[in-house]
Amino acid sequence: MKYALVLWPLSNQRYVESHIQPAVSELEIILKAAGVHASVEHVLIAGAGALTFTSEELSVRQLDYIGKHSLCFLFGAWDGASLTPIALPGKDFVGSDLAAILKYKGKTNERFTKQLINLALYSCRFNEADEKIHLLDPMCGRGTTLFQAVNREWNATGIDADKKDILEGVSFFEKYLKFNKIKHKRSQSSRTIQGKAPVNVHSIRFGGEKGDQLSLNCAIADSVSTAKIFGKEVFSIICADLPYGVQHAPNGQGGAKSFENMLVSCLPAWREALKKGGAIALSYNTHTLKTERVREIMEKAGFEVMRGGAYDKMEHWVEQAVMRDIAVCVKN
Repeated sequence: MKYALVLWPLSNQRYVESHIQPAVSELEIILKAAGVHASVEHVLIAGAGALTFTSEELSVRQLDYIGKHSLCFLFGAWDGASLTPIALPGKDFVGSDLAAILKYKGKTNERFTKQLINLALYSCRFNEADEKIHLLDPMCGRGTTLFQAVNREWNATGIDADKKDILEGVSFFEKYLKFNKIKHKRSQSSRTIQGKAPVNVHSIRFGGEKGDQLSLNCAIADSVSTAKIFGKEVFSIICADLPYGVQHAPNGQGGAKSFENMLVSCLPAWREALKKGGAIALSYNTHTLKTERVREIMEKAGFEVMRGGAYDKMEHWVEQAVMRDIAVCVKN
């Protein structure tokens, strides 16, 4: 049977064109994780971009995987002339608009954060696990990636040195839950790190009854302290959209070297906090960080880097000064 995934319409035509190959690669990685062996082709259906592939009839589990594609607008059986829609299982746990509402300068597009999550999830051993996924964004800003995670009914944790961003993100989420009449409780705690000032952690527990609730946690700290704040082997996947270096750089220093130093210092801490079998997906501007250098740093930190095929075809144009790529690695 031939299937077609119609891509989400985007307003910027150049942005649409630059995302075709990453969308193809994402679907190939998802299909492989779902046990579907098929090649993916980009076509136009009545002028709309779509990804097609041929396979045996898909199971409910496989449809659920495919429905998580970051640009999935419509899915169905395609006979070359007409598309018969197929209902996809699952829905957003909190609200479909959660990750899109909060607007601010420097925000990562919510559909791209979904893609980043998929690349980590479907590259690790937890995509079929019964245990609850726990996602970490070690440079979370105001929480777009975290909001995508809780909509998948996962626990989500973020770290950022910017106190204002953390507080605005947590306060927005609290207001969203209140507006939608979702049971929740906000709290604040302090974590002690030897030789450093105490770290403030803002938490919201929500949904269901006590003991069966999810949590969103945000720490105001440098992400090099990840394992010291939250412990070892806590997180299933780690996703981060690294600073692009267009207007700023880590620690107020310019140049590609500062970004390399950031990764060299942070990746061992992230590895310590990641469960065995978990994965990390990092996006970055290739004008300031070269993909092979990122992969080299990952390998030196003890990770297995995902190479070849779809993993080598994720680079895409974002704007004049930003050509973005994604590197994925797994902790074995």
